Amino acid sequence: MTNIKIADISLRESEREHAARLSFKEKLETAKLLEKLQIDAIETGVVGDSPADAVFIRTLASTLEYSTLSVDVEPDRQSVDRTWEALLKAKNPRLNVIIPTSAVQMEYKHQMNADTVLNLAGEITAYCAGLCPDVEFTAVDSVRSEPGFLAEVLRAAVKAGASTITLCDSAGEMLPDELSEFISSVYASVPELRGVRLSLHCRDNLGLASAAALAAIGSGVRQIKVSSEPDSGTLSLEQFLNVIKIRGEALGIACNINFTALQRTCSQLAALAGVGVGVGAADRASADPADDKDGETVLPDDTDIDALRDFIASLGYELNDDDLESVYAQYKDIARNKKVVSRDIEALIAEIAGQAAPIYHLRSYVINSGSQITTTAFVEIDKDGAVSTALSTGDGPIDAAFRAAEQVFGAHYELEEFRIQAVTGGREATGDALIKLRHGGKLYSGRGVSTDIVGASIRAYLSAVNKIVYEERERQ
Repeated sequence: MTNIKIADISLRESEREHAARLSFKEKLETAKLLEKLQIDAIETGVVGDSPADAVFIRTLASTLEYSTLSVDVEPDRQSVDRTWEALLKAKNPRLNVIIPTSAVQMEYKHQMNADTVLNLAGEITAYCAGLCPDVEFTAVDSVRSEPGFLAEVLRAAVKAGASTITLCDSAGEMLPDELSEFISSVYASVPELRGVRLSLHCRDNLGLASAAALAAIGSGVRQIKVSSEPDSGTLSLEQFLNVIKIRGEALGIACNINFTALQRTCSQLAALAGVGVGVGAADRASADPADDKDGETVLPDDTDIDALRDFIASLGYELNDDDLESVYAQYKDIARNKKVVSRDIEALIAEIAGQAAPIYHLRSYVINSGSQITTTAFVEIDKDGAVSTALSTGDGPIDAAFRAAEQVFGAHYELEEFRIQAVTGGREATGDALIKLRHGGKLYSGRGVSTDIVGASIRAYLSAVNKIVYEERERQ
């Protein structure tokens, strides 16, 4: 049985093709759903100059437990350094060097000649390999590249330390048999590829991408790139995984996907993509009439950064200039699609502002609760690499969990506010918890997302405490 790795590029496609199609929160939820499906690698776009790009990667890096977080880098050291700084705390980081190899892409789109591309392939891949243990090299528009030149570039990338090589049918015009022959010819020209994982990214312009991917697997490809992004043109995640689910055993193909969750997760991914596209601000506002009824303040569409600073101050928060710029950038993205209310701003503050390396990290918890017993909570929390455990009773599961966590902290923090709401629908709805703690006269917010409301609440509590402890350490 041949095991195939699945890499999802939905977040990369969303950022590249539609810019603000998904909000920060929707991108994060997309990644969580993909990991729930046990996607092997989740790929995002290039980290640009905007602080919000780096914040998003850092947030994903601290969130993903199973999936590899693969981030594209441009062929220059500044792009690599910027990306690695955001990515380095990920449990499974990967740098993906993206370089065009066809004459059309090199000369007309990127204004690069063959010698420059060949030198960069080796130089940037080697630089990445010196930072990250997992480096991918993607040869854009491979199938239209001159065969001899493509072979030189791939040899340079493998020699420089790339552990995954991705070939691309960027035009999406190859038939399955043609693609199979192409893969075989590349292997024949570059035998060094036998020592790395060969990956394929093919577009679906002819509606034959699934068949082409299966043909490529038969010729030695061991990673397939898919996308849940609607109308992206890339091989569909749901379509390809259904092929493996139904015909995989007969074809001798397997993957690590949680097929039990496939249909539900794909529906949730589609719903998230639908929220961000084709829905005008008026429609989004009318879809959430509870905002005004709950007394939430609605920010005007023309709110500038100074007005946002004043509004944040009225909520009780103090942000430095960098955090304010990051929150403002995300606010503008959200404001294009919906009315922004005070709880949106507080969620952004919890997600973006005061980001620090987590000192406390939740490993596990057990809750015993019922109408005839006293609620108890057992928590296992990692502090700077050392595991601490605590057991406590409380007035309900969340109170007991917070009390147990305080035993690990060795401190009590004043709970200013606690809110939880459903992010997705259905029985397995994801809970989004927002915690406000007051300490030293300042408010610190934390956010946690989980399909279990207790888990979401503990994670939000730890997020806020991590910000407090980080500031205290910085003052020492």
